[in-house]
Amino acid sequence: MTGEYSGKVVIITGSSSGIGQAAAVLFAKAGASVTIHGRSEEGLKKTIDMMLAAGGEKKRIHSVRGPVTDENVLKALIDETVKTFGRIDVLINNVGIANKEGFLTNTRAMENFDYVIEVNLKSFLKSVFQAHIIHLTELAIPHLEKTKGNIVNVSSIGSQKTSPQVPFYCIAKAGLDHFARNYAALLAPKGIRVNNLNPGGTSTAFISRHGVPQDMEKKMSEDYSQHIPLKRFAESKEMAEFLFFMASEKASYLTGQIINVDGGSLINSPAMKLD
Repeated sequence: MTGEYSGKVVIITGSSSGIGQAAAVLFAKAGASVTIHGRSEEGLKKTIDMMLAAGGEKKRIHSVRGPVTDENVLKALIDETVKTFGRIDVLINNVGIANKEGFLTNTRAMENFDYVIEVNLKSFLKSVFQAHIIHLTELAIPHLEKTKGNIVNVSSIGSQKTSPQVPFYCIAKAGLDHFARNYAALLAPKGIRVNNLNPGGTSTAFISRHGVPQDMEKKMSEDYSQHIPLKRFAESKEMAEFLFFMASEKASYLTGQIINVDGGSLINSPAMKLD
């Protein structure tokens, strides 16, 4: 792994915790220059500390703080990265949210819908709707074309199944999957690959940051684990390893694909009782 990404420049949104944070550490360890992003100053500092502890160099780390719903933040991610490191090789779109904080189920549906779609899919409006991911991708394309780089979006297996608790999240992620397919076809002639990593249950701050109490989160995780064939949640680092591979030259023939890493959740089926 050491030196595998030497000379490469990677942008990772939502890297102040969870999968994005774990990915930032892996890329830094492999010699990449990395722009990290998040809303939490404390979380970004922790990510930087972890990257340095893994062998990353301070001069190869840049951070941008702010919400992806802010167009200036999206522009800063691209412009500051190019100004600091001179190029972009990999864009990892990792930011997402399931419900507005405090909305544990589908309550106040339209308010919840507006917020979830804003963060996951819309986020920028001129003459047409554009996702923050679409907008950030469009800003990155000229730079990725120069390096024959690639994009990996973090979606979810929720894009392929229903969830009454977080319906708009699943709808947004289904849109993200089709975005990957369409943009992979659109950008292939430019030499740019686009793929999605779709995690199943993963141990991150994803549940707690939606305002779920710790004891409830623990019970929810334990209950949900019983429906996963491998009977456990993934660790963030396990998902980061897939991001690391999908963005690498080892995956140079992979584009337009939805890679499900879910412990078997999508193949789980209730057993038929025969007695």
